[in-house]
Amino acid sequence: MKTIVVDEIEVPVDVMVEVATILSENNLTNEIKRSNEEENTIVVEIHYDKKDKEEREAIAEIQDVIDGYNGFDGKDEEEEN
Repeated sequence: MKTIVVDEIEVPVDVMVEVATILSENNLTNEIKRSNEEENTIVVEIHYDKKDKEEREAIAEIQDVIDGYNGFDGKDEEEEN
């Protein structure tokens, strides 16, 4: 029996193509819900089977892409000191 989970994920515009590729390659049902022009983000609703290992791994990969982007502020450490 499938256990479908619906998540809304806020995706920075700069990584949207990479996230869209992951969604497409894994055939995950998704829908763009809204955008935030001030924060340059798009909210994507994703449906996936909680018990499907490949689908969970795809969600984790998307989260890693977003986390990696959010950890990058475009500045060198030396500039911050």
